[in-house]
Amino acid sequence: MFRQLQDMALFALVSECGSFTAAAKRAGLPKSSVSQRISQLEKALGLRLLNRTTRQLNLTFAGERYLVHCQEMLQASERAGQVIERLRDNPSGRLRITSPAGLGATLLARLNTAFQQTYPDVTLEVLVSDDIRDLVQDGFDIALRTGQPQDSSLIGRRIGYCERLLVASPDYLARHKPLEHPVQLAEHRCIAHHAWTEWGLKKGDDYYRWLLPPTHMTDNLIYARECALNHGGITLLPRFLTEEMTVSGKLAQVLPEWEVEGNELWLVYPGRKLNTPALACFIEFAMQSAIFREFYV
Repeated sequence: MFRQLQDMALFALVSECGSFTAAAKRAGLPKSSVSQRISQLEKALGLRLLNRTTRQLNLTFAGERYLVHCQEMLQASERAGQVIERLRDNPSGRLRITSPAGLGATLLARLNTAFQQTYPDVTLEVLVSDDIRDLVQDGFDIALRTGQPQDSSLIGRRIGYCERLLVASPDYLARHKPLEHPVQLAEHRCIAHHAWTEWGLKKGDDYYRWLLPPTHMTDNLIYARECALNHGGITLLPRFLTEEMTVSGKLAQVLPEWEVEGNELWLVYPGRKLNTPALACFIEFAMQSAIFREFYV
């Protein structure tokens, strides 16, 4: 079939040029090869397409009818090339993105809004979930992941590092004695994300790691923040989820002299080569965005 498609294009070229010699020159093939392939095409079809003389070529009735479809095939190929060219010049199409819930509901939402203002022909389908999805199997183009990707078959680009803070509402803290050391966390109600069940804190040369009891667990950082805002206890959040709340006084930092381990943010996607223009533009847009740079360094 593929050989026949090539021969159809060659037949259309011979018809356009009016001779095997001119067609062979344009195709970059020997004249004998062009003549042989047209003969093979005629044999496969069971009908003569060209009447040959020493001076000229004439299309048979079958050749005239066949040429119409060969030209339609070439026009379709040309249109397909134009579509790809337009995609390169003006990124469009669909991007499927997966992101952790806390990040997706905040920074990614802002990023995607700005991205579509710049690239309005790109449509977005975004899954906001803390479940780790298989990009290839589930058909995603790109993922935001906290922590360096472990799958060596994926390409990862590091956006930056974000600090995490222990926070609680001032009302909750006012009802308890002041915390001076992480060991006192055991005396408090704490809301823990299931991926961060150990809290590591450092102050100078002192290091304290606490394994949280399963008193109040969640898979969603927005939920944990709401619990803290409603005086439910102490929780650990990335800075981008606490900034506005601490400035407004709705949340207060707990043990501010102790540094909590932060985490990295990565863009992860299946391949480095031949990515769609929409994906390539999204990657660069995210890497350069001030929306991420405000919190990830």
